[in-house]
Order: sequence, then structure tokens, then C-alpha cells
Amino acid sequence: MADVSGFAAQILDGLFDPSPRESIFRVKDAVAKELLALDATAKVRSTNYFNHTFAPDFVMTWPDESSRRVYLRLTYDLDALVDDVALIDSTDPLIFGLTSPESVEAQPAIDQVIADTDAMFTEPSALERLIDRKQSDSTANMLSNALAQGGRGTFVADQAVDLADVVARGFDAAAQVEFEPTAEAVTAIEDRLGGPQAWRMNRVLQAVWEGSEGSLTQFPGGADTSGRLNPESLRYLVKYMRTDDERFWKRVGRGLRLSDLETLDFDTDSDNIQWLMKANLDVIAARAAVVKSDPLGLDSPAEGELFRWARRGRHISFEAPNLFAVLGGAKKDLDDVEKDAAQAVSVERFIERSDGFDLIEVSVHSGPEHISAKIDEGAISTERLRGLSATFEGAGEVAQSIVSTRSGRVNVDLAERTGTGVTRSKILMADLVATTIPLVYDLPEEYRDALAEFLAYEKDDGQTPLDMSELDDEDEDGDNEDYGIIDPDTGEIAAFPGETTN
Repeated sequence: MADVSGFAAQILDGLFDPSPRESIFRVKDAVAKELLALDATAKVRSTNYFNHTFAPDFVMTWPDESSRRVYLRLTYDLDALVDDVALIDSTDPLIFGLTSPESVEAQPAIDQVIADTDAMFTEPSALERLIDRKQSDSTANMLSNALAQGGRGTFVADQAVDLADVVARGFDAAAQVEFEPTAEAVTAIEDRLGGPQAWRMNRVLQAVWEGSEGSLTQFPGGADTSGRLNPESLRYLVKYMRTDDERFWKRVGRGLRLSDLETLDFDTDSDNIQWLMKANLDVIAARAAVVKSDPLGLDSPAEGELFRWARRGRHISFEAPNLFAVLGGAKKDLDDVEKDAAQAVSVERFIERSDGFDLIEVSVHSGPEHISAKIDEGAISTERLRGLSATFEGAGEVAQSIVSTRSGRVNVDLAERTGTGVTRSKILMADLVATTIPLVYDLPEEYRDALAEFLAYEKDDGQTPLDMSELDDEDEDGDNEDYGIIDPDTGEIAAFPGETTN
């Protein structure tokens, strides 16, 4: 991050410029830059006024259409300053004292004037110290935005960084489920921030507490009992948090859903979203995937990256060199995704692609005839697949395959290039992608290894996940393996080898 210090000095220099017009320009330019350094998500619009009694010098606006008026004040005359502050007719003004020493001296009097309001009084050095802190304290990024939008009370000298200290200790304590420092942070946030900003920040703090297995009933302050970090708080978190600490992202993402990710802004907050998704691959579920080719690589990950999560339209996608997979919570969610032309996959080609997978069921066809092999324990061997193909007069092609993964079974349609969770399976997104892409697309060996590594996850409790695949489409015959010719109209096994079909 570039050095952001020096705003107080720039403002002071501007005040002593001998040209009144140039002085106003320099002061307002330095203040605008400091406000943007405090919160880069804001737009800072300068008005034609300077140190006016009623009219603001700036109006700050945010993407959610909220706004705040900023009033610059000369602080040499304490009595005049107090009178001016009392006359400001705005619900939550940000009053900016232009000289730091005088602003500190004015604090007690200002406190009395703005008590019980949502007004905020600050000065250049106080904000500058907080801005500089953002380089080393990820929670200071959230606090800076919250102060810009809804800070209240006076913030002079070290008061902004003192609040940042309390908030940082609170987040560290919540990660350890320690009550006292967490409670101190909750109280400070509620006291020093307006309602919406206080609620959002404390909701994120609660998410850290819950993600560290803290009891919701023991969380200090008013707890959100929904049990999940709601989309608004999640968007707030990924926009203003600045950390690559995987443990943090895991703690706040335990209740993460695919639908939550679909609300995020991947264009502006991508790095944080990548960390969030990577840390929570063991909980994010998806039941459907459509793989599409991107031969020109126009939307492939940036140079130096093989894979990346993104959003295409309203869907989450997995981006890879020359292909991408669109993901959905259910098969019907992807009805609007246009599929590539159907492909024919020979048995030998499928055997190469399926190396290393646990194949539970494979459907092979030649023309109108279909043969399906199914196994309840272990995996179907390549010799068996070649044997099935040899029963046809013509060349056999693989139509579908059901694969066992750590989180359940995935039905891969090779012709359509899709993957779908089998009934009652709660498939993890990572398993769905790691299974579907290699089976429907020819990947170089180094890409296959890199894909498996990118999508690898460990269960948070360190225990081996329960194998729920026994609940999926059990074989009523109880045989270890069977195969037969499938009726293309009904999907039922119509005959076994040696029998005839009509």
C-alpha cells in the first residue's frame, strides 16, 4: 500500500497559503484525499462552499445510496467553533476541524454540543493515524468505513486508533471465545457507531465468536439468532476486511451457502472472496455443474493463476484455462445456462479420464443399445468397462457415470458435460467440480494434479466424513455387481447378456 501519511501537514500548509483562492483549493483537495484514504468505497463530492455555517463542504456517498455531509471548520476560535457546530442542521454530520491542536483543546466543549446525537467531530491527525494503521490491521479497514459512514462523538488525537485497539482486541478475543475483551469491543462499537454500522460490525464479531465454537447464548450484546452470517454482513466483511488468514475466513464461513456467494461483488472484492471460498471448501455445497469450453481463453484466470472462483451473471463459476464450470444449488437452477454441443466419449478415452476415480456405475451405449454396470463395494475396473464395450457390434461410448466422492455420489453426463448430485447426497462444491471437470474434459496431467490440489479440503473437526453413499440408490438385489441392457425410454434394465430385447 502506498504511504498515506502527511494529510495534516498538507492541510496546514494550505491554510497558510497567501492566496485565499489557492488556500481553499489546497485545503479542500487535501481533505478530500484524506476522506478517500479513510474509506475508498466512498465518493467524495466537493461543493462550492468553504467553512459555511449551514452548507456542507463535501457530500460523501456510498454504493448502498447512503450519504453523509462533511463540514470543515476553522478551530482557532473555540467559542465560534462551538456556536457553528451547534447551528449545523443535519442528522449525522461529520465535522472536520482543520487544525489538530486546537481541535484537541475544543473536544470537551464539542462533546457537550453533540452529545446524544449522531454527529462526529474529528481532525486531520486523528484520522491520519487510523489510516496509517490500516496497513497492518485488517479490522481497521472495517472500522474506517464504519466511522466514515456512521461514526459519532469526538475523535481527536489518538481516540480513533484507541477505538481500533479495542476492536482489534475484541476480534482476537472472539476467536478465543474470551468474554471480557469481546464485551468491551461490543460496547465500544455500539457507543461510537451509528445503528446500521454498529449492527454490521458486531454481527461480524459474532460470526467470529460462533465460528470459534462459542455459544450464542454467551455472546455479549444483542445476538443475531439467525445462525448464519447474513448476505449484508457477508458483503460488508469481504469488502472491508483485509487479511489472508485462512483461519479467520474459516471461522466466519461455517454457515456459508452457494446462494450467499452469489450476492458478492467478485469484480471489486475478489481476493477476499477467494480466501473465503478456499477456507470453506469443506462446507460449501452445490448440486449441479455445467462445464463449458473457452477455447480463446478470454475469461481464463489471470496470468500466474491456473484456477479462480468467479461469478457469471447470477451464477458462481469455477474458472480454468480454456474452460469454466457454472455451479448451481440444484439442477433446475442452471436451466438458463446454454450447454456446449454434445460430445461422444469412447470407452478408452473415458478410461483415461477416470483414472483415480471410484466409479460406482457406468452406462455404455452403441446406437440405441445401452449397458449399465453397477457395483456396491469398491469400484468398477477398467477391464470390466472394456468387456462391456466388447458386447456391442459397433464402438461403445460412455454416456453417464456415477462416481463416489467424499461427500456423496455425483452423476456425470459426459455427452452434456454436466455433473449432478445423486438423490439425498449433500455434495460439496469442491467434490462436484473435482469430479465433473476431469471426466468431461481432457486435461493435461499437470492440470489434473493442480486441480486436485486447488480443491483439496480437510474437515474442520479432523474426523473422517461419514460415507452417506449407502443411502443413495441402494441395489435392491444386494448383488455386488450387475449389468444389463437399459431401455432408453424407461431407463430400466430390460435384459441381461444372453437375453434379447424387442
